[in-house]
Amino acid sequence: MKGRLTAVVLALTSAAACANTSDVPDEEEVGQSESELITTRGQRRVKNEKDFLNFGGMAATYSTQGDLDLTNDFHTAQGSNGRSCGSCHLPEGGWSITPLQVEVLFWATAGQEPIFNVADANTPTSPVATWQERYASYSMLRKGLFRRGGTLPATREFDIVAANDPFGYGSTSRFSVFRRPLATANFHLAKNVSWDDNNTRNGQTVEQGLFAQADNNIVSGQAGAPPAAATVQGIVDYELSIAFAQSKVPGAGDLDKHGAKGGPKFLSKQPFVSGRFNLFDAWKNDKNKHRASIARGQEIFNNKKRPDGRGSCLGCHDSQNNGSNVAGTVFDIGASDERWASVDGLPVYTVKDRTSGAEIKTTDPGKANRTGRWSDMNKFKVPSLRGLTARAPFFHNGVAKDLKDVVKFYEESLGFNYTKQEEEDLVNFMNAL
Repeated sequence: MKGRLTAVVLALTSAAACANTSDVPDEEEVGQSESELITTRGQRRVKNEKDFLNFGGMAATYSTQGDLDLTNDFHTAQGSNGRSCGSCHLPEGGWSITPLQVEVLFWATAGQEPIFNVADANTPTSPVATWQERYASYSMLRKGLFRRGGTLPATREFDIVAANDPFGYGSTSRFSVFRRPLATANFHLAKNVSWDDNNTRNGQTVEQGLFAQADNNIVSGQAGAPPAAATVQGIVDYELSIAFAQSKVPGAGDLDKHGAKGGPKFLSKQPFVSGRFNLFDAWKNDKNKHRASIARGQEIFNNKKRPDGRGSCLGCHDSQNNGSNVAGTVFDIGASDERWASVDGLPVYTVKDRTSGAEIKTTDPGKANRTGRWSDMNKFKVPSLRGLTARAPFFHNGVAKDLKDVVKFYEESLGFNYTKQEEEDLVNFMNAL
C-alpha cells in the first residue's frame, strides 16, 4: 500500500511542478497513479467484498444485490454534462471522494473530468477557460469540498450582517459554503439523507429522501431531463443495498475474524436499532495488542463521558454498530465555528437573531439555511461511522484531516478529556470501523 500511495504523491509533486508553466503535464506522468488510486475506472463490475486500499488498511463493500454493477444508472451519466452519481461517490473512496482522488483526476485530465463543473467551482462565475484558471477556480473542490448554499429563506429568524468570503461570492443575501459529499452507503441504517436533513424534512422515509435526492441530482447536478421513475428507483435500490466498512487493519488482520463482527457483510445484516457498539467484544482480552486496543477504544466510545459527566460518543452516534443517529437528530458540535475557518480557507458569516439580537460567526449555518430557524443554526446530520478512514477528511467541511484530528477536535470543541493511551485506542477503534 505504501508504495502505491507514494507513487501517487510523487506523480502529483511532479505535476504540481508544472503549475508555473504553460504546459499541461503529460498523461503518462499521472495516468498510472490514477489507475492505482481510482481503481474502478473502466471496470464493469466489482466483486462483492473486494478490498480497496486506504491509509488505515483495507475497506470493502457488500451489496445485497450481489457484485457491484458499474454500468447501472448510478454509475452512468443521465444528463448532458458527463456527470453521474458515481462521479463523486467512488467505491474506493468510501462511496464519497477524497481530495487526493480529486487532485489526481485534475492532473490526469487537465481539470476537464466531468467532476470539474463550474457549479462546484469556488464561485459560479469563476474562470475555467485554461487549465491554470481551472486549477485556481477548483481549489476548494481539490480539497474534496463542494459548493453549496443559496439565497436566504424569505421567512427567517436571522439575517447575515457581514460576509467574509475569500472568493467574493457569499454576501449578506446568500450563503456560499463548502461541504464534503456524504457516503452513499449504509442507508439501511439511517433516518435522514443529506447534511442538512433536506430530503427527509417532512417526515419522508430514507427511501423517499433518496428518491428526491437522485431525481434532483439528475436534473440539476447532471443537467438532465426529468428522469423516469424507474431510473430513479433503480438508483435508490442500489444505494440501499450497499454496506461499506473497513475490512482489514495492519496489526489486527481481518476485522470479522477471531470472534469479531467487523467488515461489511455483518453490517449488511445489522438492524437499525439504538445500542452500543459490540463489534469487538471478543477482543477485550486478546493477546494481540492491536486487537485489544481496538476493543478498549470501543468501550471508550461507548462509555467515556466528558469531565462534567455529560455525553459520550455513543450519545449522538447511537445506531448500533453503525454510528448514525436512530432518531435522525441533527446536532451542532462546533464544526462550523469561526476558529476552524483557517483550516480550509472557509468563508465566515456573521448572523444575527432578529428576536434577541444575538450574533454568532459561522462558516456554514447547516439546517438553518434551509429552515430559517435560529435554533437550527450550525446543526448537521450524524453520519454513518463505518469505513471512515477511506473517506477522510472528516466532518461536513473536512476540518479534521485524519482520525487523530477527529479526537483532538472533540477534546477542543466539546471538552472531552482523554489520556494519550485513550486517544490511541479511540483512533484504532474508529480506524477499524
